[in-house]
Amino acid sequence: QTGAIAVVSLLVATATGIALLLWYEPSVHLAYQSVASMSESRWIAGSIRSLHRYSSDACVFFTLIHAARVLFERRVGGARWLAWVTGMALLGVLWFVGWTGYWLVWDQRAQLVAVGSARLLDVLPIFVDPMGRSFLTNESVNSLLFFVVFFVHMLIPLGLAVFLWLHIARLARPRYLTRR
Repeated sequence: QTGAIAVVSLLVATATGIALLLWYEPSVHLAYQSVASMSESRWIAGSIRSLHRYSSDACVFFTLIHAARVLFERRVGGARWLAWVTGMALLGVLWFVGWTGYWLVWDQRAQLVAVGSARLLDVLPIFVDPMGRSFLTNESVNSLLFFVVFFVHMLIPLGLAVFLWLHIARLARPRYLTRR
């Protein structure tokens, strides 16, 4: 039931992410403070944040286990090619959502992720100035960029439903939720 566990974990992460909107401030200067205040609150906000983090980790973990199981059972060809291709696309989109989620905490680890991502983009001959310098201080980070990352992190999980439908559209006995 690894696929169904991944779907349930994604549903929990989406629901808790929507609930976290009550406490989170999508701003370069207020993001870390809002996350720190959530962590200090042990009951409601802290529990929801922990559940969001661990369900996101569980979703990625069980998605990888599910993909490995399907690959080792050689169920990737024939009539199941669409499920395999959309599953790999789901894994990529899920990784991207997690990557943007690390940015939203805006702590030291998030700054390292942002600088590393900018250095990867600096290899492409698109930008005139190196982007890696944009994330060295909070004052140099554009608040619009931070809001776009926040918006993308919120919008993409809601759009994953289309990929999930395509992923299981041609399966004979799809399991959306886990059984007892």
